[in-house]
Amino acid sequence: MNYEFIAVTKQWRDKTNGNSYFSSVVEDIEGNVVLKLPFQYGYGTQSEYSIKELLSGNIKFIKIDGCKKKEVKQHGGN
Repeated sequence: MNYEFIAVTKQWRDKTNGNSYFSSVVEDIEGNVVLKLPFQYGYGTQSEYSIKELLSGNIKFIKIDGCKKKEVKQHGGN
């Protein structure tokens, strides 16, 4: 499959309150940053859904679970 975009999502789970958060960076296949989704609430496939709302085409999704809060915030440009 030929992908047009690569989306890397980092997730953090707040164990104290039971909430999950993510941030994503989407790049086109040539390496230019297209889109950054900042630190926000969401769990499961929420990040994929949010990206699909903004872009059309073949997207390769990469999800990294178990990140630290600071790492997730930095990843999304916060």
